[in-house]
Amino acid sequence: MTADQPRNQSAQPRRPEIELAWHRATMSGLDPGMEVRETIISDIDVRSTLTVAAGPVLDKMVEELSDTRFSILLADRTSRIVDRRVTSQAIGRALDRVLAVPGFQYLEEVSGTNSLATAFELRRPIAVTGEEHFLEALRRFCCYGAPIIHPVTHRLEGVIDVSGPVADATTLLGPFLMRAARDIEERLLEGSRVAEKQLLAEFQAHANQKRHAVIALGENLVLTNTAAVDLIKGADHVALRAIAADLSSRAPFECSLTLASGTEVSVRARAVAGSHGGALFEITEDSSLVTRRPSGPRRSITAPADEPSPTKLSRTVLITGEPGTGRTSTARSLAGAECVVFDAADAVEDDSTWFLAVRSALREADKSIVIDNIDALSPRLAAQLAAPVRVSRNPVVLAGAPLSELDNPHRALASLALTRHDLQPLRTYPHKLAGIVKSVLEDLLPNSTVELAPSALQVLATQPWPGNIRELRAVLEYAARGRDRGVIVETDLPETIRTNTNSSRTLTLMETAERDAIVAALRASNGNKAAAAAELGIGRTTLYARLRRYRISDPAPQASVRNRNSSTTR
Repeated sequence: MTADQPRNQSAQPRRPEIELAWHRATMSGLDPGMEVRETIISDIDVRSTLTVAAGPVLDKMVEELSDTRFSILLADRTSRIVDRRVTSQAIGRALDRVLAVPGFQYLEEVSGTNSLATAFELRRPIAVTGEEHFLEALRRFCCYGAPIIHPVTHRLEGVIDVSGPVADATTLLGPFLMRAARDIEERLLEGSRVAEKQLLAEFQAHANQKRHAVIALGENLVLTNTAAVDLIKGADHVALRAIAADLSSRAPFECSLTLASGTEVSVRARAVAGSHGGALFEITEDSSLVTRRPSGPRRSITAPADEPSPTKLSRTVLITGEPGTGRTSTARSLAGAECVVFDAADAVEDDSTWFLAVRSALREADKSIVIDNIDALSPRLAAQLAAPVRVSRNPVVLAGAPLSELDNPHRALASLALTRHDLQPLRTYPHKLAGIVKSVLEDLLPNSTVELAPSALQVLATQPWPGNIRELRAVLEYAARGRDRGVIVETDLPETIRTNTNSSRTLTLMETAERDAIVAALRASNGNKAAAAAELGIGRTTLYARLRRYRISDPAPQASVRNRNSSTTR
């Protein structure tokens, strides 16, 4: 029987909240006879604020349930299971079969009606027993779930669940579970007080500085001195929190940063011990960093790189970067307005004609030459092009994919450039996202006053941005459609962006580098995971764990497309 089929008249009617949960499961495309849908199982933070606060409470619960067949599940604020305690191997195996394991995100759209997912959906306690479960695979269980609400922020911090065989169902577990949820909430409050005291003490030791802004950022706390109130806006907090996520517990971090207002500042940041990820920032306006926006036409927005002046262009320059990082715009900017541009993608249709045109320009034209997308050249054409580029008296700018993705003939061509600039992907500098967003909006809407709300900027900061600045521009163009003033909020963003925010935090720079290394190894091995693991010097089990953690799908098809284009000859 499905959720929409009429029930037998003798069957007991479902409670209204269960009936609605069944309807939601049906709308999600679930069928009662199916198994729990598989999704990515991610690594978990075993030292998060929630797990630390809940640990002693779960230990006590396990003691009290030791003679029963009940298990305990703890999920975080995204309904991802972060802890599991079982009283027997049998119940552990039963939970494994329905994917109730740490790292799995137990949502109604993948598991139907159950006390963990439904308590998360409703934000209130609920019991789901036997036939009340939407999926038949879960009907062997009786479950009791309760949300955990932070006493200070009143934000959902997680869900705690007690599950066991349906034959052991008892109403006594309801009060038992609620007491545990209150105990965890009390420990969250105590932990917040300790963390806030640590952060406050560190802030007070520096807040009297009158020459620069001081900000302390905690999990649920922001402290600023008078100088910071005038200088730092809401959107800047996203950049500061991105820096805080990458802080070492030992060494301070220093960098330059462009604020949402356009002001260039020097930032000195350090982690505050015992504050649950809190950080202290000292921010100084440095006149040596201040740059004025030119009054002439805007430059194309590109990823950060150490770019030379077009008037001092070396004879051969290489610009590399992922698609969307602005390598074409950078190459044109370096070569100058009068440059001649050849796109290697055009050579796929008629490589002989294309090659003759490029060779002629390299020999005769008295202008800078841009050869774009060199990774799209066939190996034969890349080898043929090397000699004309080498002997050309004209400045030449080559642009293409990162060197690690180029084949040998393409690398040989790229090696002719002694000046090289690698444009970094957008995901590697989240602390500069506010400035990039501001520049893109000014480029899209030059005479408008449209701004991005901090909450929307935070959503953008969690994205992987495979399309880099080009993708960001498309997202902002969608969000700002029809506007010439006002604030872009989270609901204005495309649904695909809003629903892609599954992670509770942005990747640190080290994690981003690890992710990029894995993707590069997979592309180099054409998707062969054993070879990629060997190249990275890790085991296959570790590689699979990282693929789940960083949500990496197989990038080999992209490499295959390039190889297929490269093999096109005439």
